[in-house]
Amino acid sequence: MTVIEVHFLTGRYSATSHHDRGQPEWPPHGARLFSAMVAAFADADAPDEAERAALEWLEALPPPRITAPEVVERRVVSHFVPVNDASVVSPAQYQRRASAVGELIAQWEDQVDASKGEVTKTAERLQDKIDKAREVDSLAGKVGNTSEAAALALLPDGRLKKERYFPSVALAEPLISGSSAEQVPAASRVGLAPPVTFAWDASPSPEVAEALDRLLGRVSRLGHSSSLVSCRLRSEEPAATHTPGEGTLMLRWVHPGQLAALEQEHQRHQAIRPRSLPFRGVRYSEVVPGEVGVADPLRPSTAGDWIVFELEPRHRRMPMTRTVEVTRVLRQSMLSHVPDPLPEGISGHLPDGTPTSAPHIAFLALPNVGHEHGDGRIMGLAVSLPQDLDDASRNAALRGIGHWERERGDRALRLVMGGGGFVEMRRRQPPFALVSLRPRVWERPSRRWASVTPVALPTHPGGLRRGSAASRAKAWARAEEAVAKSCEHVGLPRPVDVQVSLVSLLVGARPVSDYRAFRQGRGAAGGVVRRLVHASVGFAEPVRGALMLGSGRFVGLGLMRPVDEAIAEGSAVAGAADDG
Repeated sequence: MTVIEVHFLTGRYSATSHHDRGQPEWPPHGARLFSAMVAAFADADAPDEAERAALEWLEALPPPRITAPEVVERRVVSHFVPVNDASVVSPAQYQRRASAVGELIAQWEDQVDASKGEVTKTAERLQDKIDKAREVDSLAGKVGNTSEAAALALLPDGRLKKERYFPSVALAEPLISGSSAEQVPAASRVGLAPPVTFAWDASPSPEVAEALDRLLGRVSRLGHSSSLVSCRLRSEEPAATHTPGEGTLMLRWVHPGQLAALEQEHQRHQAIRPRSLPFRGVRYSEVVPGEVGVADPLRPSTAGDWIVFELEPRHRRMPMTRTVEVTRVLRQSMLSHVPDPLPEGISGHLPDGTPTSAPHIAFLALPNVGHEHGDGRIMGLAVSLPQDLDDASRNAALRGIGHWERERGDRALRLVMGGGGFVEMRRRQPPFALVSLRPRVWERPSRRWASVTPVALPTHPGGLRRGSAASRAKAWARAEEAVAKSCEHVGLPRPVDVQVSLVSLLVGARPVSDYRAFRQGRGAAGGVVRRLVHASVGFAEPVRGALMLGSGRFVGLGLMRPVDEAIAEGSAVAGAADDG
């Protein structure tokens, strides 16, 4: 086994995600680690062939398992940075110099190619011209001869400025407080932040291990220059938090032959031309840790991967009572970008229009609930890809969303609601600034689960608030039985306890009476009206989510959240962060 451990000395990590310029990537991908090791190799006065062999051995390995701690996303601040080069007296001068350098390099390459790699006198003269064209000091020396207007342009207020983003996260260290674990930023405790590890099953030879350790000892940063690190080989692998092969999180790893490709690419761009470093995208899934002593908690058929969309701040006013409305618009918008014929796992129907019994995708609204400041506003949306979804449907869903995003360009995705209104959102990858968007909040293994949005019962239980006491008792019992069967319908064992009510146990969740009637189907009367109830269910063994119950589980109803036993007894949810 090979395990590389990376300690972030300042407790922070700064690197821009290749998916979104304003969002930090986490966890750091393996290609970034490999590039840092290649940089350490190339910085040596003389290349070490043992280190080259070690890098070639590493690049041939499959994508690593990653162990990364929780992080707290720091606020992104735009910096408008003036260029320090004295040639800013004229922006056109930059363009002229870049063009001249490019032409000289092209001539130099043609000359070297013509001489079959030999550096001739002509090539040497061209190299001198290139060095002179790129020399900033010669330009700075001419500043005294510039006009008054040009001299004023040298001041910071007159320089050409470019907006820059430095998104970063602070690594969090779990602290045990009473019976619950809280995550707190560890950035202020230098050297105490939990490490990140990359692990492979293959074991290196002693020579390769020694060379890898030398390289890692010279790696000083990962990502931005503020992300100082200390790296080493270790003998044991901690529990992985991200595993390759499946999932919706896309991280980068390298190809066999990566080192040679990087060297060839450097010969082309010479650190001055635009370049795109080679890599391969690998799908990763996040591992949700189970309770202590539970190796493999139960999972319903609704569990799987989420594609998460964060609502733009100005659109986070929509109450959770509009869940069905917004999820149906999300479904229609996504399906409009998937080419026909729609796979069964996306449409939810067979070719003849009858409902499918196979797993298919669901659309969820993620509200701000479960803590003392929960207000029931929808903070984001999610497309849930169940674990047993067939590959054709999964790939079609991902391509449909990708086509939708390419169509919008840099603009946020837009959901056009009824009445001419609209909601804008952007797809996000971890880490999520909003707690409500974090899948772990909805997936944590637990024996007790409570509904966030009401459960749409598959059968009508009868009058819950009218009739005699005996008839009402029978109706409530039928409602509890319907919830229990809903658990069995998604592949879970029958719950040992079911409690049904018209209000949720979770702070911020809205009562059933606030929701519009939920109609399902396309009958002559506009579909069947399903009875809505809130429910809490208890299982004999821990269950890992995400868990959705009832007939409306594919459009956001019946979304469940793990809760503690004390909460199930009526106490308020404590210890959760506030989404604001």
